[in-house]
Amino acid sequence: MNTDAKEKLIEIKEQMLELLDEAKDIIPEGMAKERAKCYWYAHIKTALLKEHEYLGGSLVTMDDTINEISDEESEEEE
Repeated sequence: MNTDAKEKLIEIKEQMLELLDEAKDIIPEGMAKERAKCYWYAHIKTALLKEHEYLGGSLVTMDDTINEISDEESEEEE
């Protein structure tokens, strides 16, 4: 069951990242795009990924949750 949840979360995360980039890309060049990249784009991306190009990050990322599920699954197998 945990494997199914982990796989689904990975799929959702990838879709979210694709949509996030799509949203950023449709904003015309200028101040609005720069502000978006520095604020909501960065916040969402750092909430999803441990590895990113921004300083700081989220206390618990979606990657952390996926890894935690994997760890719990490994413990159950032992």
